[in-house]
Amino acid sequence: MSQIQSSNTGPRLRLGDNSCAMQKNGFTLLELMVTVTIAGVLLSVGVPSFRNIILDNRLVNHANQFVTSVNLARSAAVRYQRNATICTSANYDASLPTCSSGNDWSRGWIVWVDKDRDSATDVNEILAVHEPLSGSASLTSGTVSRFTYDARGFAVTSADNLTLCDDRSSETGRVVKVNSVGRTNVSRQTCS
Repeated sequence: MSQIQSSNTGPRLRLGDNSCAMQKNGFTLLELMVTVTIAGVLLSVGVPSFRNIILDNRLVNHANQFVTSVNLARSAAVRYQRNATICTSANYDASLPTCSSGNDWSRGWIVWVDKDRDSATDVNEILAVHEPLSGSASLTSGTVSRFTYDARGFAVTSADNLTLCDDRSSETGRVVKVNSVGRTNVSRQTCS
């Protein structure tokens, strides 16, 4: 009877045989230095522009918060059929915040509706309180420290433009226009 031998025709790896190439993992020092250099260049170009994007978004957020407060005052005037006011407030964090004079809106503001028609804020009349603007942002108007709306949602006070800027020089800020009817419009403006 004949014996069948099986033979394996593929290459065999023997211990101590260095003929097979070994796979290496990792980077060479040159590859690592090139990668770090490229990352450094990208970061030096990207980080300053990313900072500007963050600051621009912060300005847009502040403008949107103010416009939301103006719209809240207008809708509250219509809802309660009483005058509603948004005004600057130096004591926004008091138990009963009040309106203050001055045109620096970045110190904070309140929104309230005069339910009892006594022209003074009461605890149940405060609708919203906004704290001072974060960072170095400033929001100032020409002369107006309050905007008041009647029961139809129309402005009782005069129109004004509020300028929103931060500490960057010659950067684009925002101007919030509150017209004589009481509507708002936000547009870009170069700050000085």
